[in-house]
Amino acid sequence: MGDLTLVLEASTGTGSLALVQGRVVIAESQVAMRGHDGERLMPALVQLLGDARVTTTALARIARIACGGGPGGFTSLRIAAAIAKGLAGSLGVELWAVSSLALLAAGDSALGETADIADIADTANTANAGDAANAANAADTGAPGDGASASAPPAQVIAILDALRGEWYAQRFTRDTLGAIVTAGEPALLGRDDLTALAAATGARIVGMGGDSFPGGRLVAPLARDLVRLSTGPLLAHVPLAEWEPDYGRLAEAQVKWEKAHGRALGASS
Repeated sequence: MGDLTLVLEASTGTGSLALVQGRVVIAESQVAMRGHDGERLMPALVQLLGDARVTTTALARIARIACGGGPGGFTSLRIAAAIAKGLAGSLGVELWAVSSLALLAAGDSALGETADIADIADTANTANAGDAANAANAADTGAPGDGASASAPPAQVIAILDALRGEWYAQRFTRDTLGAIVTAGEPALLGRDDLTALAAATGARIVGMGGDSFPGGRLVAPLARDLVRLSTGPLLAHVPLAEWEPDYGRLAEAQVKWEKAHGRALGASS
């Protein structure tokens, strides 16, 4: 039976990959979603599996694929989703979706870190066979993100991702009484003034893409590895393979321009 979870996150221009076992990160990688030679997420994924010694014959160890569900960049989200769905379908394993905004919140120190997260010793984002074996011995097996630390401080963060046009996808997060990261508000599309006002009213720190442009905020990208800090539930859930699509947040820029030029919705009869 498989014991690994492969995580893909691509809500921004930088793709993030991680291979985890229970709550231990075995290997991770980051890559620019596009380069002069084309799409780079799939080659990076192949490299990650190779570095972690997950060969073609060992793919049976992968029990589930988890994919960042957005909101975020239309093209990058669509690429990651296509890869995740293709792998889940071909391997016959579960597909999970994780909120990209929740990954941002989970990676911020304001919400604290769980005590059983393994550090990545290899700064080149790879793991040799010995590292993988040691991590596997220390890991709990099971679905990704089962359980959470109960000792985190009762802080709040507002996770943001750039939505262009002077707006951000935003959602507020905190920890509940059991220590699990939970939402403290609904996701919204907010401008700078509204975000600043929300942070001031709630005492929450703004983190994410463009976060450093706000008072006390931090510029960070969502990382696949932070899935291990989330509990299963609304933010991290098993989804139907055939029907699931990422939350793009808004229409793609190309579609907006097309509809403006043609005076009708894309797909509507003329």
